[in-house]
Amino acid sequence: MVWFHIGMFLLFQVIANLFFKWGSLVPSHYWWGFALGNVVGATSIIFMLGMYRAMPAAAVIAVGTGGTFLLNQIVMRLVYREPLSHAAMAGLVLIFTGILMTSLLNHPRPQADKAPADAAVAEESSP
Repeated sequence: MVWFHIGMFLLFQVIANLFFKWGSLVPSHYWWGFALGNVVGATSIIFMLGMYRAMPAAAVIAVGTGGTFLLNQIVMRLVYREPLSHAAMAGLVLIFTGILMTSLLNHPRPQADKAPADAAVAEESSP
């Protein structure tokens, strides 16, 4: 189910950005692009919540933010022929690598590591 949430979140984010770009091209489309982009973008948050239920926060941020950026660059290149330099393409490869490393290789520390910090907070809040 998490793959569904990831796919739908990224799809809705790309569609929202396509509406924003479309709305910026012709003055008469501005408010339509703004409204449609925000409706689709806000709806994507429902799928992000599903991602947070199944994945660590660092992985959700990497996949959600990095994946949205990465896909939007590719889609804008394909749909609107936005130029990408070789350096920009290398940057996209590095971002993809970072997404994979953060989401697949990020192993949270054991709960025992959190105990001293929790105890310190408890001592500070007690009268």
